Amino acid sequence: MRKHFETLLALEGVRGVLVFRPSGERVFAEFKTGGDEAVAAADWFELVVSLGEAREAELVFERGRVHVRRAEDAVLVVVMGPIAPAAVVRLHCDILLPALRERQPSTGIKRFFRW
Repeated sequence: MRKHFETLLALEGVRGVLVFRPSGERVFAEFKTGGDEAVAAADWFELVVSLGEAREAELVFERGRVHVRRAEDAVLVVVMGPIAPAAVVRLHCDILLPALRERQPSTGIKRFFRW
């Protein structure tokens, strides 16, 4: 799973990435620094829940930003510094979310025709 997030984590200003299932189960969490953000990874989902049904949100704080992207199968949280390129982070999220989708095994003749 880490290979999906290497380019996002390599961006200047990105401090960490978390991925949750909609039920709240943490699937992936990696931070560049092992500070308080890494310790409190379980609390990040509470932030997502407090946003309600919002599909995308960007929260701006004094020392950084948090980008939250919700999909059917996953919730992606990107913790950034104040100078991280937000447009590039959003582009990477657009690319990553379909890759995180759990594929259902095809049955019948549909298994020969993959998109």
